[in-house]
Amino acid sequence: MANEYPEERARRYEQAYREWCREVGTEERERRRRLALPTEGMLHSATTMARIDIAGHLAARPATVARIRELGLRLNTHAFVHVRVEARRRSVTRPETADISRVLPGHFWCSLLTVLVEAADRWGRVIDKVPVYARELVEERTPPGWGAAQEAIADTALEAVWRCVVELLGLRPPEELLLVMRVLALFVCPDPGRHPELLRVCLSPLQRGVLQETTTMLLRQSLVRP
Repeated sequence: MANEYPEERARRYEQAYREWCREVGTEERERRRRLALPTEGMLHSATTMARIDIAGHLAARPATVARIRELGLRLNTHAFVHVRVEARRRSVTRPETADISRVLPGHFWCSLLTVLVEAADRWGRVIDKVPVYARELVEERTPPGWGAAQEAIADTALEAVWRCVVELLGLRPPEELLLVMRVLALFVCPDPGRHPELLRVCLSPLQRGVLQETTTMLLRQSLVRP
């Protein structure tokens, strides 16, 4: 998305904005009801606009784009392979991990990145603490779509992903490390609107300095208030 023409990004942004407005409706009573109880369609359109904003922000930062791509490649060629091998080994006593490749698509990788971002934000300068604290976060709140297989392999997966991050970004400033992880999590997530922790940990910090004011406003109006 960062490589596409600005005109194409603007076209897709306008389309997502129109879809959000259509979801809210034009009749005043209906609009008030939708804004009081936002729909999944509203949040989907708002998160689409946010991802387009992020792509536009990155278009002027090719070095950051290169790091995001490299981290994604490392996760695919290093972390995934390591997880698959370890899952096969554990399947002797944990049969739910035997077909790990089938259950990993979905919210697995974006969930790992999200808890690692939260942990790194707190323990970033104590590298060994990050995957340990991230594991505690996973145990406290099960990510969306996770089952026994994901939980059984989470410790190995967190360590493998964090190793990729440290090898690539260990000497970068903390804010650069967090930005790369946040953006990758947002773009590998199959449906950010169904992943509230991702929105809180990875998207909300980008509202200042990355997202347009319109996007930020629509995101806030699209989130269900507790």
